[in-house]
Amino acid sequence: MKYSIKPFYFLIVTIILSCNSNQSLPFSVAPKIAENPNKAAPLTAYLGFETDHPIDSVFVEINDGERETKLKFHRKDKTDLGYLLKYMKPQKKHNISVRFKDNSGEVFNNNQILTFTTPALPQKDFLFPKIEITKNKQNGKEQMTLINPRRRGSMIQESGNRFNQNYGLLTIINQKGEVLWYYQNDSRISDFDLLPNGNISYITQDNKIIEIDFAGNVSKQWYAAQRPRGKDADAIPVNTPTFHHDTALLPNGNRLVLSTEAREIDGYYTSELDAQAPRKKQNIMGDVVVEFNPQGEIVHEWNSFHHLPVMRIGYETFSNYWIRRGFPNTIDWTHANAVVPIQGQDAYLINFRYQSAMVKVNKKSGEIEWIFAENSGWGEDLKDKLIHLPESGLNWHQHSPRYTQSGTLLFFNNNNYQSRPFEKTKEIVDSPSYLVEYKIDEVNKKATKLWSTENDDEEKVYSIAMGRVSELKSSGNILACYGALLSPEYFDEMTWWNRIKYPQWTMVREYTKTKTPKVVWEMKLLPLTPNSKIGWTLFGAERIE
Repeated sequence: MKYSIKPFYFLIVTIILSCNSNQSLPFSVAPKIAENPNKAAPLTAYLGFETDHPIDSVFVEINDGERETKLKFHRKDKTDLGYLLKYMKPQKKHNISVRFKDNSGEVFNNNQILTFTTPALPQKDFLFPKIEITKNKQNGKEQMTLINPRRRGSMIQESGNRFNQNYGLLTIINQKGEVLWYYQNDSRISDFDLLPNGNISYITQDNKIIEIDFAGNVSKQWYAAQRPRGKDADAIPVNTPTFHHDTALLPNGNRLVLSTEAREIDGYYTSELDAQAPRKKQNIMGDVVVEFNPQGEIVHEWNSFHHLPVMRIGYETFSNYWIRRGFPNTIDWTHANAVVPIQGQDAYLINFRYQSAMVKVNKKSGEIEWIFAENSGWGEDLKDKLIHLPESGLNWHQHSPRYTQSGTLLFFNNNNYQSRPFEKTKEIVDSPSYLVEYKIDEVNKKATKLWSTENDDEEKVYSIAMGRVSELKSSGNILACYGALLSPEYFDEMTWWNRIKYPQWTMVREYTKTKTPKVVWEMKLLPLTPNSKIGWTLFGAERIE
């Protein structure tokens, strides 16, 4: 894989003799620290040593004078390069002490203190954002958050679109906003997940699913074989046109992923503002849920064209989303952005942004069990599937549905437009975004609104795209990623249709799950320098618990 960042730094690795007189192991190669040869993850290093003594575990303490990281390894964690050291701050000298436990349980101290100096963060405004903590009421154990900053230059020109797409970044920060790890590649990242094996998987702009370890090494990768970009000799092909937005690892080792199919439809709309505009044959992109096994073989498909009314459109159908991704003359009908396996059921939830709808699908039969959406335009055959929503509870262009520990449905309501074509939209200023939770009565097709951040006493915010929520198991708090936020200072001249010309920003908040939600932590991503024209957004944020 080619990477878009060239590192300009030197690493300093030294060994300092300690006065520790404890017994040491007999080493054939003494412990030492070496930089990670994979430049995609530059804040990591390897602890290497060789001994004939039967080692069971290795304990490492890393101290930079301000914070301490403790890592524990089993012997199976050792790679050809050694044990991977991580969670170190940039541009810091770290003192590293090591202990060993053998098979009998005896512990040995290494009689040396090792040191490792990490490189600085990238100093170019198009390579890294400014991370600012604007509220922090957390105490106790350090908390880490994994985010994927997405740079945003001007999208008015095609070169700006390529600039945005050709850079991907993942980074871990603590509650002080200090960077503890980052990874970069050459394609923008959307969905990402921490996997049970300790790795990270993510989807790229160029229709790939990639799994990496924390050293940045690729362990598995698949690509959509029908993608515009063509073949990838290093990845396993899956016979589908796209991978987009979201993927989920299933307990059986297979993956669910959002894909698509394009169909030509006669007499289709040419406008979302004028119902009387002339119609014509259009190339329509609809969503397909695909399940494939590790060998890339498709074992299940669910196609929106087979189940949803193709003439039911939403705002942004003509936004050029798929044209920008290499599918000429293609309009966007459903625009799914999440597929969520439902634990304990042979079913999943699909979130369709442009339909402003969440749809539960029975995987075995392929039938729709219910639809959570505004109830117009669904047709007679789907009327009995509609969930009855409270009058104040309609969702618009929502993202990131998640089931909580208690089985309720939590999601990010972008609240865009607040209508469907060809009805009049509400103004942006009257459409603030918020988090919301519902209890779904599936038998009686009824939803009860339980909680939201509409009354959080914070300044209102307006997210035009993306957004992600998750429940923190340890505290019950809710972590919210705000995607792409619009700046109210431009609202006098900004509309839903010209907003692409204006700056966007983003933030992450942790809320208490209380009647009046309180923000206990807030992080903002900002341009690196005051004069920078490079903005930053986020597809998601996840707490590492």
